[in-house]
Amino acid sequence: MVRTKKPQRGFTLVELLVVIGIIAVLIGILLPVIGRARKQANTTACMAALRSLGQTLAIYTSENKGSYPFSYYTSTAPAGGVTAEGDSNAAVYVWWSVLRSYMRKGGGPDNSIVDANGNETSSRFMKAFACPEGHNPDAGCDFASNMVIMPEVNWDGAFGAANSNYNLRAFGIKPLKVTQVYYDNILLYDATELVDTDFSRQYVSSYDLDKDGPPYGGAAGGSFANAKKAYLRYRPMADIPGNYPMPGPLMNDQPINPGANQDAVTSKSDGEKGNIRWRHGKEDQANFLFADGTVRTMKITTGKYGQANFHGEVLHKYFRPKAPQGFTANP
Repeated sequence: MVRTKKPQRGFTLVELLVVIGIIAVLIGILLPVIGRARKQANTTACMAALRSLGQTLAIYTSENKGSYPFSYYTSTAPAGGVTAEGDSNAAVYVWWSVLRSYMRKGGGPDNSIVDANGNETSSRFMKAFACPEGHNPDAGCDFASNMVIMPEVNWDGAFGAANSNYNLRAFGIKPLKVTQVYYDNILLYDATELVDTDFSRQYVSSYDLDKDGPPYGGAAGGSFANAKKAYLRYRPMADIPGNYPMPGPLMNDQPINPGANQDAVTSKSDGEKGNIRWRHGKEDQANFLFADGTVRTMKITTGKYGQANFHGEVLHKYFRPKAPQGFTANP
């Protein structure tokens, strides 16, 4: 008896379309979840990078009488207070180049463009200073320092008269010590990036942080980076009424101006230099390293800065350390 094989039944067009539809729905559900998981992983990796830098800072302070490094310093003072980035006649010390010297054997703390053998050095060991959510991974350091604690010599030394209480020259342009900061002072944070890959040009400090915060902001820099307005830089000074009216946005417990939240679009003189880059979450969160070694992700919320509906987690007091000895709010 000859048996005939029954023809095998394949998928009908309707069944195939149903399967494809189910797969498409699953992909539509999974992709956003995977995207959020990736961004969260990048945020965690960024926090780990900042925590590692905090540990390196602790090593530096333990070896330097408790003092933090400068955010920017040149061994030869440039004429006119202009920064000498890449100047072959002066060693350039940047906070990240100083910390980087702990990460490479035989390396020095300067940010020289080339070493003694003519080899390019500025781009070496920069992954330790990169945020995975950075939009330009070749742009160098993705973090900036609180320049009230780690001052930029040329910037802070370029303003005002030598004996004015408005000017830090009267107290010496030098970094603060561990004993001069509060545990909740921010040391490093997510900052704007450059548009090019010139490693000699970095936004190393909080030049424009809280820029134009009413009523004391201005083109000369943000309220934490302007030596002519040094009384705004220290926590005990900010809430003293005295001769200086201190309205809401400048009070210690008020949120700072979040800035435009964009990377540099023109040059190193771009108005975003040193501002916070809220690159995490839905581009409304940033990571911050605190003086006690902890790292926190904080966010800005909806609402317009300067109005009652604005709320932000980053407060002025986080950038304001203790006032130098002898400093007064009044001139």
